[in-house]
Amino acid sequence: MTVCGIVAEYNPFHAGHAHHLTQTRRALGADTAIVCAMSGNFVQRGDLAVMEKYRRAEAAVRCGADLVLETPLSACLWSASGFAFGAVALLDALGCVTHLSFGAERADLALLRRAANLSRAEGEHTDALRQALAAGLPYAAAIQQAVSAADPEAGALLTSPNNTLAIEYLCALDTLESTVQPLAVLREGGAHDSDIPTDGLPSASYLRKRIAQGDADACRPLMPEASFAMLTQAIEQGAAPVTRNAVDQVILAHLRRLTPDALARYCGGDGLEHRLCAAIRDHTSLAAVCAAAQTRRYPLARVRRALMRAWLDLSTGVPPTADYVRVLAVGARGRDILRRMKDTCKLPVIVKPVTERTLPDALQSALAHDALADDLYALAYPDPMLRVGGDHFRKSPFCLS
Repeated sequence: MTVCGIVAEYNPFHAGHAHHLTQTRRALGADTAIVCAMSGNFVQRGDLAVMEKYRRAEAAVRCGADLVLETPLSACLWSASGFAFGAVALLDALGCVTHLSFGAERADLALLRRAANLSRAEGEHTDALRQALAAGLPYAAAIQQAVSAADPEAGALLTSPNNTLAIEYLCALDTLESTVQPLAVLREGGAHDSDIPTDGLPSASYLRKRIAQGDADACRPLMPEASFAMLTQAIEQGAAPVTRNAVDQVILAHLRRLTPDALARYCGGDGLEHRLCAAIRDHTSLAAVCAAAQTRRYPLARVRRALMRAWLDLSTGVPPTADYVRVLAVGARGRDILRRMKDTCKLPVIVKPVTERTLPDALQSALAHDALADDLYALAYPDPMLRVGGDHFRKSPFCLS
């Protein structure tokens, strides 16, 4: 069986994601099983997912995925390199994944490999990178400038977020010395963070904006029917949309207790902690804190991730790699993959969260962080009655019959 991994957030699952699944099976065969490593309740842009992870995973399985696993929490609140490495390492650890499919604005695998090789070769001590960092560029922009100096065509790829992630996936596969084969799929439709859908394929940020504005009906033609049904059901039940605004003051109250030294644990300790501390003291909303703290050196997404890590008490010392596999949703072929994983997977597999307490003591700290993150996420549900804690242990994966 061909088993293809996909790294995703599905925040929410839309027509562009369905297109990616279709193109992957067109390239590898209609009977290809697709395993998704999906972000949980917190996403890489440093925010809360618009809809809870089990619902998003169910939508993915109803729309064509076969097995949805949760990307480690730490990886979800990391830069592109840590996010990609954590998710790819999870898929590689399953021992049965044969391919990794990812979207790119330029699906030229040879060119993407050139950029990946140069990204790794341009280590942090090279002159070009040092000069870019000294000029105040963030690390990602400094890498792009250094790669462009060596290969302008490869460097141009790094100006696009999806190309950047594609390159990081290739770097992760090489670092892991994985036998998983990459598959680049041309990304079509609205650009990353675009406000305008293209050819019926939107960006997720466009959909989130419409949902937050109370105009979910505008998303209907841009989402598969099953995914839109999951969204409307969640809205009707008071479980969506989940937004950071709902817990804005809760987060700010926690952050004001922290000193610069404490904040350094969550943001890398390169001076950002002092900007954060001043912004947290001087402003009354997270949006204002982020606007005050961000600079060319400290991009907005990094600021947001640091604040989320501080709220979750998740230091940057926690690696992005998985210590276990958490199952969120299972389709028909997903059952076959789970059976195969009994012989091939290098990590313990969690199907029902209630069994977590039986796992080794060495895993309990990471598991506790998962439970805490889910409890804090629950505080942002629109319906106050849903904001109780402990829901982490009451949920089980969706299984498509």
